[in-house]
Amino acid sequence: MLLNEKSELTNKEIIEMGSRALIKELGYSGFLRFIRFIEGSGKDDYLKTSDEIFDSMSVNEIYENAKNYWEETK
Repeated sequence: MLLNEKSELTNKEIIEMGSRALIKELGYSGFLRFIRFIEGSGKDDYLKTSDEIFDSMSVNEIYENAKNYWEETK
C-alpha cells in the first residue's frame, strides 16, 4: 500500500489496522493494557505510574526482563 493510499483510509479503518498491529506485537492482554493506559493517560502521572511498576525492581532486573521478553517474542 502506497503512502497516499493510507491517507485515504477512514478513521475506522485506521483504528482497525492499528489495533491488529498492536495485537500482533503485544498479544491481546498487552493490547488491552496499552488501551487502558492510553485512555487513562490524561488522569495519571507517567512518572508516578512507572515508579509504582518498577518500585521493587533493580535496573538489572528490568534489563533482564526486557531482554528475556524480546528473546521470547522473536
